[in-house]
Amino acid sequence: MIASTDGARMRASVAATLLRLWTGLLLLLAQAALPGVASAQGLSGAADEVKAAYLYRFIGFIEWPDDAFAGPGTPLVIGVASADAVYAELSRALVGRNAKGRPVLARKVAAGDALEGVQMLYIGDPALARSAWVQRLRDRHVLLVTDGPQGLDAGAALNFVLVEDRLRFEASLRAAERAGLKVSSRLLALAQRVVGTP
Repeated sequence: MIASTDGARMRASVAATLLRLWTGLLLLLAQAALPGVASAQGLSGAADEVKAAYLYRFIGFIEWPDDAFAGPGTPLVIGVASADAVYAELSRALVGRNAKGRPVLARKVAAGDALEGVQMLYIGDPALARSAWVQRLRDRHVLLVTDGPQGLDAGAALNFVLVEDRLRFEASLRAAERAGLKVSSRLLALAQRVVGTP
């Protein structure tokens, strides 16, 4: 009986440690310095790597409804628009990766492309993020991630921002709820700003 209790405590301790490590890794990414960043428009290759890492890590903190996927074995697809360097980094990082029991793939998309099978869409151009194209995502289970000022105002659920030359993100619960997505409170705790809190 005592050995069984000790084993349960040890398993709980290991699980708690793993959770802290996972959260710590995301915190490190959130606080990663971006050397050589002159402006939001002159982001270095390091920024592209960090954004790609963020996009993959976001998956663990988002719940999609079952009907966001064609079937149980279909991949989770991250669409990338107007951000070739981020797409290249993400494609490399996702080779052989799985999340939520699914393979994870990157797909380059343009404004006129169909978005069938895309569960997350990253738009790297702030002007494109405010375009009518984003309206096509209404009533779809797609996590919209943008980059730059007023990304949340444009309808994004997550938006990258530079804070003292560090890449951070902000979140909109309203936008996530409109898309039928649930965002973990652990992710919200790491956000620079959260709008639409209950």
